[in-house]
Amino acid sequence: MLKICLCSDNHGDIESIQKILSDNPACDYYFHCGDALLTPQEMSPFVVVAGNNDWGFDYPKEKIFEIGNHRILMMHGHNYVYSDNLMIDKAKSVKADIVFYGHTHIFSNKIMNGIRFINPGSTYYNRDLSKPCYARVYLLDDGKVKVERVDIK
Repeated sequence: MLKICLCSDNHGDIESIQKILSDNPACDYYFHCGDALLTPQEMSPFVVVAGNNDWGFDYPKEKIFEIGNHRILMMHGHNYVYSDNLMIDKAKSVKADIVFYGHTHIFSNKIMNGIRFINPGSTYYNRDLSKPCYARVYLLDDGKVKVERVDIK
């Protein structure tokens, strides 16, 4: 089993990033879906993609990971999240079976067209008025995926 700490949209709130790290010292991967508004040094050890507010930071627009039996696309998603079809087409174009994305500030874990889409919500504020949160994603040895929402404030 592999454990991934997945977060997004902290908008410069370094305390939430530090809390995730202190609460999860044994994750195999730390991923951030953009709008960090912090330097790569401040975000370490997170792998970060650029959000629509990350101007001036040298983060890639998207990343693809081959982890276990999964091909994972990580992006902020601001060009795709308003259309399920665009999200599905983007995932298919890179042959991803899992997509990590942010931007909406709303936690989501859904499967569309056989592809799992996970949005960890925002560590700063969620637009559905739920508590700020992130996700723990478990890639199980049998190929299944377990997603856990973790509230942080």
